[in-house]
Amino acid sequence: MLQNFPSRGLPLSIESTNISKSTSRLSSTQRPKRQRQPSGQGSVRKLVLVPANATLPPPVSESFFNTTWDALNSALVCIFQDAPITTSCERLYRGVEYLCRADKSRALWDNLKLRMKNHIINDFLEREMLSAVEVIAASGGITSKTNNMANIVERVWTRWTTQLGLIRNIFFFMDRSYLLTAPAEKSIWDTGLELFRKIIIENAVIGSHLNASLMTYFERNRSHDNIQVSLICNVVRMLSTLGVYPSTFHPQFIAATSEHYGALANLHVETMAIPDYLKLVLECLAFENEQATTFGLERVTRNEAVAVVKNQLVRNEVETIVDRGFDALLDADEISSLSDMYDLFEQVDQEKVLIAAWSEYIRREGLKLVMEPSKDAVMVPSLLSFKAKLDNIMEKAFKRNDSFDNAMRESFDLFINKRPNVPAEMIAKYVDDILRVGNKEMEDHEMTERMDRVLVLFRFIQGKDVFEAFYKKDLAKRLLLNKSASDDAERSMLSRLKTECGTGFTQKLEGMFKDIELSKDFMTSFKNSKYVSNKNDGGIDLYVNALSQAFWPSYPDVPLVLPPHMAEALENFKKFYLTKQTGRRLTWRHSLGHCVVKADLPKGKKELSMSLFQTVVLLLFNDVPDGRSLSYEEIKAATSLDDRELARTLQSLACGRIRILVKEPKGKDVNPGDLFRVDLKFEEKAYRLRINQIQLKETPEENKDTHDQVKRDRQYEIQACVIRIMKSRKTIRHVELIQQTIEQTKNRGTLDLGDIKKNIEKLIEKEYMERQGGDSYVYLA
Repeated sequence: MLQNFPSRGLPLSIESTNISKSTSRLSSTQRPKRQRQPSGQGSVRKLVLVPANATLPPPVSESFFNTTWDALNSALVCIFQDAPITTSCERLYRGVEYLCRADKSRALWDNLKLRMKNHIINDFLEREMLSAVEVIAASGGITSKTNNMANIVERVWTRWTTQLGLIRNIFFFMDRSYLLTAPAEKSIWDTGLELFRKIIIENAVIGSHLNASLMTYFERNRSHDNIQVSLICNVVRMLSTLGVYPSTFHPQFIAATSEHYGALANLHVETMAIPDYLKLVLECLAFENEQATTFGLERVTRNEAVAVVKNQLVRNEVETIVDRGFDALLDADEISSLSDMYDLFEQVDQEKVLIAAWSEYIRREGLKLVMEPSKDAVMVPSLLSFKAKLDNIMEKAFKRNDSFDNAMRESFDLFINKRPNVPAEMIAKYVDDILRVGNKEMEDHEMTERMDRVLVLFRFIQGKDVFEAFYKKDLAKRLLLNKSASDDAERSMLSRLKTECGTGFTQKLEGMFKDIELSKDFMTSFKNSKYVSNKNDGGIDLYVNALSQAFWPSYPDVPLVLPPHMAEALENFKKFYLTKQTGRRLTWRHSLGHCVVKADLPKGKKELSMSLFQTVVLLLFNDVPDGRSLSYEEIKAATSLDDRELARTLQSLACGRIRILVKEPKGKDVNPGDLFRVDLKFEEKAYRLRINQIQLKETPEENKDTHDQVKRDRQYEIQACVIRIMKSRKTIRHVELIQQTIEQTKNRGTLDLGDIKKNIEKLIEKEYMERQGGDSYVYLA
């Protein structure tokens, strides 16, 4: 039985830092006297607090200590057996306090430590743990909820922490006095945890089975089986509390995670559709994050587990993912899956693999659009659609990543110049289609958008001189034949080209517009002059465009015999012009002339828009009785047209959609000996008919002439470039001259090295430069 212990007058020795806590039980009327600690008695300064009117307790005998300990031990037995304590807890607390004040703290603490250690070894380790290990080993693994090691450890841990709390309550005075001041000792709670860790958790057999049990639970959780969530949470929390989480659980969990997702990748990456595989990866990432939150895993474990998923499912399989699915996703415009792929590749720092595949796809698909001659007519619309598709993917899937954007630009620059000159020509013709009169119904914003889009392609082409030549030729036809959809649109396009290429590129084009404006003023003066007469002009309303040859494309001089009233009208204009512009010479370009002819046909009157050649041919039939035919030879003799132009003209009148003439024999081709007559049965609902579309169509000869002109201009450009370089350098090596010439003329397309060498030889012959030594040139002033 515990004796009644005095509650006052007990000595208390504590560290100075804990005075307030240890003296809290003193009466407010007790005024302690501070005694100075003698010097030289240790490194820890202590104060002895002696209450006023108090006497030190008598020394404790061995029998008294044993009797008190027996009472305390009986309480420990009850705690360890999870039974009610029969002795008053206050009396137990007072007993601990008395022993501590009587300087028996060390002996009491040694007894308690030994008792806790034996309890953990005998009751927990041997009775519950090791016997369970034998059962698990005999059954070949985890057999049931009650037999697996995680359950057992969690149950034992819960019991021990509860028991440890009760022990700390009874021995609280020792915990807050002796153990708090003893530098080599830990608190009751920390000591109890340390004993549990060393004896139970760090036991090789127990630790191995516990980790195996936990990994099995997590594997079942990844398979979406039902598991005891609270059990795993408690065990994970226990490992963190004991401080063994980083050394035992974390590496085992990461290794198991890596093994699981490695097997998952091997199972699905070769067989599953890539969009589905990407969704699987995202689901696994979300699952690992959720699992870490659910089971209270530490942040480092969560991050490393997520990294393992990315590495196993994505980083280690990037080549397979790209090879199996990237091109197909681009073809199908699968924005969502492409976005998933981009995000995942970015997270594992593998964008370079995606960029390489992106570049290769663009080049391969772009070459298909550019290199097939049979698809030249739809090349530019196809390229624009392709570019729009890639831009959409760039914006929505690749987040406007600069590296992807640069790769796209480089790829376009490569494939679009793989076929020299043709893309530039097709772009010029596409612009002509936009600006031609047939697009008058197009809204301004739509036309502006299309011009902006085609200029993107224009920036990629190196043969800008080819574009300039064809654009200039088509612009001339639009201006001279009144086929422009809008003057504002024409000038807007010109302004864009000027911004892109500078004033030198558009100088001649601007001169063309200036000539058109001056011609309007000139014709106003002409119509008010004495040279215009209504008597013998045959009802002609003449309009002449006076063009400066330096600004406009060159046109062949086609001989043509005009009807007398037409010839007279042109002669009158020539006389008027020479009175205004002395020292100039007029040359008529009949191939660009066009007329509006009013025809009185048996089926009704019509207004025909025709080329000058068509008009001259058709007017021949005014002097022929109705129904009579003219032969090919007769028409040729009357007009002096060459066979090529005459055949084209007759074919447009007799074999086109609108057939004013009837050809015998019937057929699509015009040959010498064919006969032609006016179709007296001609009938069309429309009053105004356009038959001069032949003028807008480019002939193979015109196309060849344009390309030949570009080649000639390039030779002059090469020579001018070489002279500029020689002027600035005076002396230069051959290799440097070639390199600088290529660099300065890159906008003229891919120059042939042989052409550069030939032009250097021509300049040497003209004595602009001479050779010096074996590989150098000197400029001659």
